Formats: sequence, C-alpha cells, structure tokens
Amino acid sequence: MILVTGASGTIGSEVFRRLTAAGGRPRAFVRDPLKARALFGDAVEHIVGDLDRPETVDAGMEGVDRVFLLTRQSSRQLAQERHVIEAAVRAGVRHVVKLSVFRADERSPLRIARQHRQIECVLEQSGLPHTIVRPVFFMQNLFAMVRQGAIRTAAGDGRVAMVDARDVAAVAVDAIIGRNGDGRIYTLTGPQSLTFGEVAATITQQTGEPVRHEDIVPGAVRDTVESSGAEPWFARDMSRLHVMLATGYEDVVTDDVRRITGTTPGTLAEFARDHAHAFANGRS
Repeated sequence: MILVTGASGTIGSEVFRRLTAAGGRPRAFVRDPLKARALFGDAVEHIVGDLDRPETVDAGMEGVDRVFLLTRQSSRQLAQERHVIEAAVRAGVRHVVKLSVFRADERSPLRIARQHRQIECVLEQSGLPHTIVRPVFFMQNLFAMVRQGAIRTAAGDGRVAMVDARDVAAVAVDAIIGRNGDGRIYTLTGPQSLTFGEVAATITQQTGEPVRHEDIVPGAVRDTVESSGAEPWFARDMSRLHVMLATGYEDVVTDDVRRITGTTPGTLAEFARDHAHAFANGRS
C-alpha cells in the first residue's frame, strides 16, 4: 500500500494518477473527503486526516509500506512532515519519497530551502529508506503568472530550466514503484534554460495568445504573492527568489529525468501546446 500526501495538488494528483495507471495501490491522505471524491471517484481509497494531528497520520499509515511525502509550503510544514516521518517509522514503512525544493540547504537565503533541508535531515536521521526529489521552477506556475497578456517578474534576463510537473511525478512514481530507498537526491530540470522573455515568446508562438514579459521590482512580487493569501515570509521568499533567478540561481540543466525514467523531459513548447486553453483563460 502506498500513501500519498498532497494528493489533491498539482504534483500529488499526477503521482496518484500514475500510480493507479501502473497498477499500484495508492491511498490518498486528505482533509476534505468531498474534494477527494470529486477528484478520484468512489473507487479510489482515501483516508481523512489532518497533518497537524499525529494520531490521524498514524491511522492513515496503517498497512502502508511506501509513502510519497508532499505538503503545502507553510510555516507548519516542518512539523507536519515530521509527523508523517515519525508515523512511517512506527508503521515500519520501507520507502519514503519526499518532494523537496531545488538547492535545499540550511544556509540558503530562502527560508523555504532551509525548511526543506531541515525536513530532509529528519528523514535521513530516521533510518527510513528514502529518495529525495528536488525540482526547479514548475512550468505549471506559469498558469498563475500569465495575467492580462503578461508575465511580470523581477528575474530580468536570468535563465530558468523550468520543469513540467508531469515529469517530476514520473520520477517520483518510478522511485516509489521501481527502486529501493538508497538515500539518493535527484535534481529535476527541464531540457533547456530560458529567460522569461523567451518563455513569453514560446507561449505566444505555441498558443496564439500574445504574451509579453514585463520587468517589475522585487517589492511588487512580494505584494502580489502576499495578496494571493500566502504567508508574509513566503511572499518575501518569492521576492528574493526572483532576484536570485536574475543572477542564474536556476540556470542549471540536469539529466536526472531522462536517466531515471528513460524519457527526455518535456519542453516548454510542448507544455504550452498541451495547455493552450489554460493560458487563454489567464488573459483575464
């Protein structure tokens, strides 16, 4: 039995779908049973719980031997993922695949990178067999970024090797199903590094929807993220990340997706073509 946390999100739902298609036996750990039923249907197993309540995590871990660990970026993330790891130890789980972030490091200027590295350390020290997956910027983030025909960033001409979340899910599923937890860390990127100006041009070419890149100041990034309901520290992190992107922070291309799945990761052009309708909706 495979327990999937974050099963209703962009990555988690794709992991769940791929596990089911591969004949796996996934169980979704969810807070909202109605949302789970709408997403997965009645035939798919799900258990209702709360990551802030360890006793419900223990209940969800019953009969589980593998775990895909993903939680929302929040100030409670460290405690929540610690609850899952501790429950996995008690349940005798034999492999945990954790979704982390690019350059997770306790010395990072980004709190989110420090936070994820702390969780990685908890997992490493738990003695559980595990695999850590560190993706760069998701192509799916562009859905929320394209507004009124523009992508507005403080990244300047910085290049980003953004990755399709579908490729991240493919790596995670391969790790869950086909590999023993050997403590490896995979850094997942797309096949090419692009500026946001090139990203806008690619979306325009592939969808027929005119999109341009507009430079904004880092403070505007912070304000936009915070106005969406994010915690202030996370909004500050995103503002700082844009500045770091401008200096090449995510201008890195790895071969990990192809090595693990045997398939070259999707390009931004392919992604934009596949999701042309979503970018059309983003013109509002």
